[in-house]
Amino acid sequence: MSTDHPLSEHDVAGIGRVYTRDGTSDGPVFDQIFKSGLLDVTYADQYAWIKAGYDRAISSGETPLIVDCGSNIGLSCLFFARAWPQAKIIGIEPAHDNVALALKNTAGYEKISLIEAAVHDRSGRLALKDPRAEKWAYQYGEPDRAVDATVEAVTIDDLMAKHGAKRNLIVKVDIEGGEYQLFRSNLAWLDRTDLLIIETHDWLFPGKGTSSTLFQALAGRKFEVLQSTENMFFFFTE
Repeated sequence: MSTDHPLSEHDVAGIGRVYTRDGTSDGPVFDQIFKSGLLDVTYADQYAWIKAGYDRAISSGETPLIVDCGSNIGLSCLFFARAWPQAKIIGIEPAHDNVALALKNTAGYEKISLIEAAVHDRSGRLALKDPRAEKWAYQYGEPDRAVDATVEAVTIDDLMAKHGAKRNLIVKVDIEGGEYQLFRSNLAWLDRTDLLIIETHDWLFPGKGTSSTLFQALAGRKFEVLQSTENMFFFFTE
């Protein structure tokens, strides 16, 4: 694990000891998730739909699946593990130093699996675009030349097939503009997802239309949407 930043320890109710790196965005992300309720949807009436899907999967002998795209240092995975203790959680994170700390934070959670990869609309290899970026802002894209820093690209459909999942309980997407590629094709998984949580990044890439494919993908699908701070919550209906 990278040692360029000393670690701070936090005791989180229902989780235990959690680590963040001093002098990085880890601290604010910790506060957003565990103090400000960034991912909490229990206040919404539509939460009952997600809880019903969770209970239905368990009663039928299935393991609910949560796919966390852009899991950073694993804090969102831990939040989901506390909220949905019988769910299988797949954390996808492309940055090696983030994954290293995520593994430390999620040690002992058998239902959390971390993949050092970038989520994409097709499998393959992607290039690291800015290795000097802040810890939350690593960006990957399709390589246009020979590069040394590459990462595996995985698809949500492939992850579902690998884990034998018929549906996703939750898919969380915070991938620094990579949503443009994720939602441009291969969207069968979207029709088998109960809740999509996404932070869009048009604010970060003005003029690039990074959210355009998301809204094209949602057209014609039945859902209700709530906005809470940075995230949009899309609750899909039958």
